Amino acid sequence: MNTPEALSAIGNIGVIGSGAVGGTLARAIASAGGTVIAVSARHLEHAEALARHIPGCRAYATPEEVAAVSRLVLLAIPDDAIIPVAARIQWSANQGVVHLSGAMSARALSAATERGAAVAALHPLMTFTRALTGSSLDEIQERLRGCVWALETSDEQLRETLHAIVTALGGKVAVLSENDRIPYHIAGVLASNYVVTLIGAAVALWESFGEDAALAREALMPLVRASVENLAAMPPSAALSGPIARGDLGTLRAHLDWLASATQASPDISALRDAYLALARLTVPLAEAKGTLTAERANEIRALLDTTRKAE
Repeated sequence: MNTPEALSAIGNIGVIGSGAVGGTLARAIASAGGTVIAVSARHLEHAEALARHIPGCRAYATPEEVAAVSRLVLLAIPDDAIIPVAARIQWSANQGVVHLSGAMSARALSAATERGAAVAALHPLMTFTRALTGSSLDEIQERLRGCVWALETSDEQLRETLHAIVTALGGKVAVLSENDRIPYHIAGVLASNYVVTLIGAAVALWESFGEDAALAREALMPLVRASVENLAAMPPSAALSGPIARGDLGTLRAHLDWLASATQASPDISALRDAYLALARLTVPLAEAKGTLTAERANEIRALLDTTRKAE
């Protein structure tokens, strides 16, 4: 069976939530052969805008209306809304109900389970913006291609259905247990959200010595891209560079001295100093694994970091 036929065999698919994730996935699944017939959103006009991109799809005002016409329902809504929304819908035994949260387990859909529905948690390890929902299908497909999806379910048939969807979108499945979800999600936050935070802090440092944010981003992005390319080709320890990887204690001390001085002048820098210390600690074992940092110098660096922390 080819992929479009596999997705067509799923039956009617409904998506509750027409934001960045829901809108992107609704269009992607429909383009891959899935029968996405219903979408909803907190604001009906958002659902209507999404439905216009999907042939045969209708916008509904409420989640209940989407569930009533769908065999497979995807809940692409904020984490805090999953349990209350699932609780107010009259699910049936022939339905599959899937939420797209990275941190919450499939247990969040217990209200659907109690009514006989099969449930799952399926999370694409990818970042989405609302702008992507209105992009071309080529752009959407490129964003999803190669994406790993974290799947948790105890229902074999639903597992096969979701495997088919992920495969159709060019992705791979990582099977998680309920206890895996929080460390999995922390990993995603570190690799995506906090990278953005760190670049924001780096841009702010450039602004502190008089350069504008646009030039800062222009200067820093090639460095970021090169780091990402290195990480795609080799393990983190091999990709690591910089003063700790070199065992450059003098440079590290200069960084810490500047951060201490800047914190006295501007309390806002204190959070950056804390982050630098924490990241430096995490970097030491990577540098040791790289083989460029001796055990003796690693201990000296740890001692410097400990002394700096105690001096605060």
